[in-house]
Amino acid sequence: MSFQDLDFKSDRARLSRSGNVAPAARTFHPGLLIKLSLVATLVMLLGFSVSNWQPSAKAANSTPKLARLHYSLELPEPAETLQQEIAQTVDEIESTPWESVTIKSGDTLASIFAKKGISPATTHQIARLNEQTKQLRYIKPGQEIQLLLDEERNLRQMKYIPDITRTLLIQRTEDQSFSSRIINFQLDAYPVYREGRIENSLFEAAANADIPDDVIMDLVAIFGWDIDFSLDIRKGDRFGIVYEELYKDDVKIRNGRILAAEFTNDGKTYRAVYYTDPTGESDYFSPDGKSMRKAFLRSPVEFSRISSRFTSKRWHPLLSKWRSHKGVDYAAKRGTPVRASGDGKVIFAGSKGGYGRLIVIRHGGRYTTAYGHLHRYARGVRSGKKVKQGQIIGYVGSSGLATGPHLHYEFRVNGTHRNPLTVKLPEARPVHSAYESHFKENTQVYLSMLRLMDRTLADNSQ
Repeated sequence: MSFQDLDFKSDRARLSRSGNVAPAARTFHPGLLIKLSLVATLVMLLGFSVSNWQPSAKAANSTPKLARLHYSLELPEPAETLQQEIAQTVDEIESTPWESVTIKSGDTLASIFAKKGISPATTHQIARLNEQTKQLRYIKPGQEIQLLLDEERNLRQMKYIPDITRTLLIQRTEDQSFSSRIINFQLDAYPVYREGRIENSLFEAAANADIPDDVIMDLVAIFGWDIDFSLDIRKGDRFGIVYEELYKDDVKIRNGRILAAEFTNDGKTYRAVYYTDPTGESDYFSPDGKSMRKAFLRSPVEFSRISSRFTSKRWHPLLSKWRSHKGVDYAAKRGTPVRASGDGKVIFAGSKGGYGRLIVIRHGGRYTTAYGHLHRYARGVRSGKKVKQGQIIGYVGSSGLATGPHLHYEFRVNGTHRNPLTVKLPEARPVHSAYESHFKENTQVYLSMLRLMDRTLADNSQ
């Protein structure tokens, strides 16, 4: 039971607290106290509820004439009953078990709900709720669904767990509709350092150093602009990697990104570090802030016009039939210099069917460019030769199936032809000058870990 205090104040009591009344004036008349006691007794007997009593405006503005007395009256029973009901409801919610379902092959949301006795109307409500619940159409075997049902098998809450880092929570609202939200669970990232030396192959060295395959493939992508991992690797090359391992509740979930890496190839050392600037943009940079990715020229030929665009259907003037045109033709005078659109390595230089004299350059691990119908190659350009962006690699001609002098230029991403005029080209902007101090502060710890490799390997070689 709770209690409500009743306060009765007198003007003389208020004045006595302020010190303006002599001590003798603070003595109450015995008859007045007896009367007040009788009033209080009557209030208690009649169950007077002071909480519902509000003084009138007149009474509020007038000065009370009663001395201060203190009584505790019990509140009506319904208040306690309500609190008990609330506590009972909370206990029921906490004690009600969640029913867990592991999705099997062939299961759908409708079939799972039907097995659990949930009405088709509820299934329809949830399936059409919003974009978040649409993913329930694509549930996969091995994923988990948790259901909280009442005694009448009405759905109160539902959790769909597509993976260990995300949960879709669906709840019934007061108006008996449903709401949903995505709960993302943060994984704990711990940096790990590994190093290795190549004796036979990169992947063998990675396995010996206990480096996962996905991490070593990321290493290849980072340094792929500078190192040809299929042709340039030498015995004695060495590497070091600082990468993240991601954990949840002390259980490793997966490998994260590479934070810093170093690769020494044929005596030349390359370093890269991952950096996120204050605006949230992230990329890999060399220790002096230059981008590890190399930019591309949009056009490899200057002072030219486009004579044929990238299209899936074009009438070929020599073959007299419709066929796709997977590049862009730049009309130019015979002998016009053709420049490499980006840093890379020549992987083909020779004649090839309708292309005539052709040069193909690989840029990093994902991109290749092709230059066809050349009149001749530039001095020193051959298969296996590294070239720089803007370097002259050949000259416009009309070799192969060509009606006149022009350059046929192709751009491929992971082997797939893309329109050179519209494809989003990788940028190679260095760290912004305003963020140079921020860059150094946030990358030095990982670069310092890489320096351990030099000392460790040096000690082991002695």
